[in-house]
Amino acid sequence: MRIIDVEQGSEAWDRLRARPTASEFQKFLTPAKGDYSSQATAYAAKIVAKRLGVYVEPPPTFLMERGIEMEPNAKHAYTLATGREIQDVGFVVPDNTDAYGGSPDGLVGDDGLIEVKSPLPETLIGYHAEGVLPLTYKPQVQGLLFITGRAWCDFYAFHPELTPFLLRIEPDEKYHAKMAVALLKLLKEIQRIESCVSRQHHQLVSLGTMQSEVRFSDE
Repeated sequence: MRIIDVEQGSEAWDRLRARPTASEFQKFLTPAKGDYSSQATAYAAKIVAKRLGVYVEPPPTFLMERGIEMEPNAKHAYTLATGREIQDVGFVVPDNTDAYGGSPDGLVGDDGLIEVKSPLPETLIGYHAEGVLPLTYKPQVQGLLFITGRAWCDFYAFHPELTPFLLRIEPDEKYHAKMAVALLKLLKEIQRIESCVSRQHHQLVSLGTMQSEVRFSDE
């Protein structure tokens, strides 16, 4: 794992996210099995739009804003409860490539991660009732473990008025193997779309130039 020292939420951090990132792995993986998803092409197109500088980020939802606001309190509560300190990081990529990456909520010790969520009360109560990692977060958590090579990730769901939900997740090697195959397929799809868009862009520029020349010659 290599750490890129940027502030999460900054422009520099946003530029780094013009590639597959763990928080969006569910957009090309089926959460349960880790198969290549039918949504992958749409996600690849989004990444290409980011690289071309034409993607418009939608405004944050209430839950997104709440999660950002509550994250420092959640991390403090985790440290108080466990005695484990959290190291904040900006962006991480694997040792052998920078084609994809992620933004962990923190590194813990020499071999751990933490992923913090601040769900609505009824959602958190549901987590306690089920007692397992919510399926929607499996691609993200396993993706971060895959990227970093760390031995575990503490999934920590926090609400200031309820008992936090803490669950330790270890790498799922079979899931990681399927994730690796899907990532390669996604990267090829990004490359394919990127080449198509670049080619069409140049054609439009050339066409516009030709039309201008014809207009001026007519005059």
